[in-house]
Amino acid sequence: MSLCICLLLFADLGKSPSLLYDSIINLGHVPLFAVVAGMTLWVLDRQKWVHTDIKKYLWAFVLSAVLALATEIIQHFTPERSFQVRDIVNDLIGAGVFLVAAYQYRRGLQVEKRVLLCSTALCLMLFSCLPVVVAAADEMRSRRDFPLLGSFETRWEMERWKSEESSFRRVSMYATDGNLSLETVLSPGLYPGITMDYPPRNWRGYHSLTCDAFLEGSDPLPLTVRINDLAHNEEYEDRYNRTFVLKPGQNSLNIDLSDVEHAPKGRVMEMKNISILCLFSYNLKEKRTVYIDNIRLKHSN
Repeated sequence: MSLCICLLLFADLGKSPSLLYDSIINLGHVPLFAVVAGMTLWVLDRQKWVHTDIKKYLWAFVLSAVLALATEIIQHFTPERSFQVRDIVNDLIGAGVFLVAAYQYRRGLQVEKRVLLCSTALCLMLFSCLPVVVAAADEMRSRRDFPLLGSFETRWEMERWKSEESSFRRVSMYATDGNLSLETVLSPGLYPGITMDYPPRNWRGYHSLTCDAFLEGSDPLPLTVRINDLAHNEEYEDRYNRTFVLKPGQNSLNIDLSDVEHAPKGRVMEMKNISILCLFSYNLKEKRTVYIDNIRLKHSN
């Protein structure tokens, strides 16, 4: 059992095929740490186990919390893994739900206390399921809007994006599709930019990728677009990279998907399995602000 738990905590499951899949995997921390809490309680008192006193229950929760924190710290130093606060929250929910449920077993608690404990456990479970519900709703929205990849009209789709040496927020300025655009503030750094980690995967049958970008300031800005598939080996030669020079004001980027398909050296990119769309600047010396909107795939005219 301990070996199975270690494998589930530290095994590299590879690149997630979708945000929904990733959310479901993260939700797996809840039942996993329910088992961890149960095992911890059993180790603390093998004779009585669920019949033990409340101090043992508190110790079981504390030790489960320590293990949750320790595993995330270890993952921070593990290749392809990272420290995730959400995972710790799910770990604590899993441990808490088990301990709250188990504590009631064959105890003569008042009805009011039982209702309170059961309601607490139910609320914790519903809270842990919320990211899955949000991801499912965003998956439906994404399929409905495709071939539109990014318009930033809903908060849900922001879960698909992350920033590196930069920050972003939805604003009402310079929108070219709908009412909102993505204000991206690029900080001085080596690779400041934004990444769409969960784009709709299948780009087959489309001719080009387009994007609108409004650049603040009076100087041009080189902006690189990176695209790779699930088979990407993390080498520079195995992905699409092209640098566009944005002029101050409104810009429109147009990328021929045939160039993307044939960008990897020695192979053809799997256009049905696109995994990352990244926009970044290289070796930026000063802070710049770009407004991104209307990222979409288009058929040939």
